[in-house]
Amino acid sequence: LSATAVVAATTTYSVFWQGSLRSVHSGDVSGKVPLQQFSGKHNLYAVGPVADLDGEITVIAGKFYIARVKHGEVKTDDYLSTSASFLVWSEVAAWKPPVSLGTITDNQAQLERQIEVLAIKAGIDTSKPFPFKLEGVLDSVEYHVIVPKTRQQARAGHSDGVKKISTKNADAKIIGFFSKNHEGIFTHKGSAAHLHIVERNGY
Repeated sequence: LSATAVVAATTTYSVFWQGSLRSVHSGDVSGKVPLQQFSGKHNLYAVGPVADLDGEITVIAGKFYIARVKHGEVKTDDYLSTSASFLVWSEVAAWKPPVSLGTITDNQAQLERQIEVLAIKAGIDTSKPFPFKLEGVLDSVEYHVIVPKTRQQARAGHSDGVKKISTKNADAKIIGFFSKNHEGIFTHKGSAAHLHIVERNGY
């Protein structure tokens, strides 16, 4: 990620989760969290995978962006008839004033360190999980949308398939959840944050 953006820390929040990345990586990709229960929650922020690894779920200010790969292209809808294999979420009624993130030039680890520094300055207890958001024009960014395994991949034990996306000068929002204590629950191995991106033109 190479970006100039802003980060905002919450004034009041609780972070919830159901299911886990560990279970998904162990092969349990069944639906654990029906999305319909979140209908009408206008202050909701969330990230997670669609059941059966059929795409990505991102929620920003109550708006659902459910991205799937169809015929090689990413298509986004907001239908709540599906469920998540795992989901981490928070309801945030108000955010502290945004501050400059600066430019992140190397990798997600650098971004996580900067997020933690800014959170501490904002009075956030970083020993506990917290949500954050980035917003602005990203000089360049790479991300992916997961796709279901084929039967051949499943038999061969391959990692989940993804469609990789690389874009420049992207006007986008990123919602993330930071924790140093939930690796394998809602952050990936070796990471302290789980992030999803939504570009202004869709996903």
